[in-house]
Order: sequence, then structure tokens, then C-alpha cells
Amino acid sequence: MSRLFDIDIICKTEKDTRNLAIDFAKLLPHNSSIALIGDLGMGKTTFVGGLAHGLGISDTVRSPSFNILNIYSSNVFLLHIDAYRLDGSEQATEALMLNDFLVPPYCLVVEWPERLYNFLEMCTFKVMFSMNNDFSRTICIRPIHQPF
Repeated sequence: MSRLFDIDIICKTEKDTRNLAIDFAKLLPHNSSIALIGDLGMGKTTFVGGLAHGLGISDTVRSPSFNILNIYSSNVFLLHIDAYRLDGSEQATEALMLNDFLVPPYCLVVEWPERLYNFLEMCTFKVMFSMNNDFSRTICIRPIHQPF
């Protein structure tokens, strides 16, 4: 497994965040599930935009805050979920049918994964965002489980 799958990177600009995600996407198995962890305004949606670009998706990535789920496609389907408005219940999570999207050609990315029942236990990668004193972001990518 590449060193890119277990790193801490300081990103000073949105472009840095996007480029990190592009590089990550190029090495990412298409059946990955990724938990994006961080406060509002940390660059999670920017990161997803980079992932999409790295997966060959030309659509503009927008936050799915109000509709909860956006789907983008090229040779792989990128499902982008914003679970912020969900309650973490098993019923709310099952309604999204996530298990159907944990196989190729799907790549599942979730913002606010702690609000989905058991998602953190089944995701393949955690990407954690934190703000530094100089307003740069530290982005930590950690493998959790091997993709199915």
C-alpha cells in the first residue's frame, strides 16, 4: 500500500487540498468508502472535488447539505453524502442503502460520518481535517480496513 494512504499533510490553500485529493484518488481502489472528519469550513467538499477530478469526473462538485447525496460518474461512480442533518439512527442509515454502494464501481465519501449508524466501523479510509494557527489545514489520511 502506498505511503499516500497513511500521511499527515499541511495544506495552505484550497489548491493544495484539491491536489492532495487528486493524488489520493489516482491510487484509490474504486470500492473505497471514505469518512471525512472535521468541522465546518475545513475543506471537506474541496477535497471531494479533487477526488472527483482524480477519478476522471468533470462535473463541478457541490455540497450535498440539503439533498444529502450527490452522485457523480465517469468510469466510476462517486457518491458524496453529507450526513450532517441525519440523526445517526440505524433506520436513517439503512434508508440510504449504503451497502449497495460498497462494491465496484462505487466510491463512497461521507462528510459527518459519525451521524451514520456504524459507518466508521465499515469505512476503508478516514480523512481528518484540522485548522492550524496560521489558518492552514492539516489533513491526515489513515487506512482503516482493506476495501472489499
